[in-house]
Amino acid sequence: MFKRFWPGVLLGAVLTLAAMAGGHWLTPPSDAKSPTSKAGGDRGGLVASFGVGGVLTRDGELWQYRPDRKKWVTLDQSFALEGDAKKFIPLPVPAEDIKMMETFGFIVTWSDECWLYDLEQNVWTKIGAPPFHE
Repeated sequence: MFKRFWPGVLLGAVLTLAAMAGGHWLTPPSDAKSPTSKAGGDRGGLVASFGVGGVLTRDGELWQYRPDRKKWVTLDQSFALEGDAKKFIPLPVPAEDIKMMETFGFIVTWSDECWLYDLEQNVWTKIGAPPFHE
């Protein structure tokens, strides 16, 4: 029994060290910048993605990557590049309250509120949540 003890301890120590090293390599460095950072400052990190190439930053800004331009632009700028001069109003809730955002115009919060953006009226409307059945 004593001969089986030390190999188990050695295996446990190796696995523990491997897990610790793996966790260190998987953790981004503390000085890592988000892809939307500007020279001289960080935008605060990314909260969510939406659609293809869209991101929400912690400061509540919506950005779109434009492969045709090979650069990040604000959502307003992205629409302007398509000939539609929109000026989107700010999000109806703080960025940290957003649980999901599949498109820029539909938000689900951590408190299960749903918000819908009306492009024609340029307003956010709180639409509640679907009824829950027991």
